[in-house]
Amino acid sequence: MKREEKSALSRQRILEAAMEEFSLKGYEGASLNAVWAEKGISKGIIYHHFRDKDELYLLCVKACFDHVTAYLQAASDTLTGSTRDRLQNYFDARLRFFAENPLYLGIFVDAAYDPPENLIFPITQLRQDFDALNIAVLTDLLKNESLRSGYTVDQVVEDFRIYMDYFNLHFKADVRKGTAREDILREHKKRCHRQLDILLYGISEVKNK
Repeated sequence: MKREEKSALSRQRILEAAMEEFSLKGYEGASLNAVWAEKGISKGIIYHHFRDKDELYLLCVKACFDHVTAYLQAASDTLTGSTRDRLQNYFDARLRFFAENPLYLGIFVDAAYDPPENLIFPITQLRQDFDALNIAVLTDLLKNESLRSGYTVDQVVEDFRIYMDYFNLHFKADVRKGTAREDILREHKKRCHRQLDILLYGISEVKNK
């Protein structure tokens, strides 16, 4: 095996070990000592390929957002049905991605909802495509709806995005408590559907006067 191939394999092995460490423990709880102790990777090899913990973490975050964005982009291209159905299917695709890629779930929750203060700016940069896709999908779907007087699509999208950020903090808390991830995803799916119904139709029954 050529030196370049061995180096690439070594680098990939470290990234996979770091992904598991960060996913299970978050940035604050993760330790490179654990990576080389538990995975049998020498400290020297790690620092040969990577500058420090921050660089490794950001590479894991980048991989997470790149993969989930590509997955959701593909899902958004196949959405059909009513606005409600398409929104629900889009959010279902997001939950399905994390069910299929559980290691990315811990990375996503940590980076999206509890980022280390010293890395907020680079993480914001890394998630730009993910955020832009969510806004584009929601905007496109809402353009097909007749909004009440005084409301604009841009206002609704921005309010909903802010609301979902707070809403998803409960998602993060459940992960940190150690609740089974299958149960978390199932409950989160139900909550997402309720919020989408509220977004589109409100919560009060319309009665004839």
